Amino acid sequence: MQDIVQQFVERMGLMMEADGLPRSAGRIFGFLLLAEHPFSLDELADELQVSKASVSTNARLLEQLGILERISSPGDRRDFYRMRQDAWERVMEVGRRRWEAMRVVLSENAESLPDEMQDAKHRLREAAEFHGFLLGEAGTMIERWRAHKRAALAASDAAAD
Repeated sequence: MQDIVQQFVERMGLMMEADGLPRSAGRIFGFLLLAEHPFSLDELADELQVSKASVSTNARLLEQLGILERISSPGDRRDFYRMRQDAWERVMEVGRRRWEAMRVVLSENAESLPDEMQDAKHRLREAAEFHGFLLGEAGTMIERWRAHKRAALAASDAAAD
């Protein structure tokens, strides 16, 4: 692996670790963000100099977060991983599902608390409202991002003509 690639991979590992994810997940993310083709678990383990078990666990985590996708190749029984084409939108969608689940739990519990817990009810209602606000804004941001991508593609196509 080239030094500049190695540095980027390590920085992504540290950044994702600071966000509460395993450093190995960040390193896989960084590596595949730069990769020109999909990689098998064995290849990722070799490139990143970590165990295949660690790569497997962290690749599945990144797949669940909507960042990576697992693909197969005809005639090969191995799984391969690559960045999703729509990774950034998928990350936002995963966040939206979590925010909605949190909003529901907060709302339901705010209503079920006894009357003498008015301060707690207020805090739960405000938290539920905040999560509802996040949901609305996230939907707007995704639509704005898609429009931005379409405009950038159209500008790129026009420049190529």
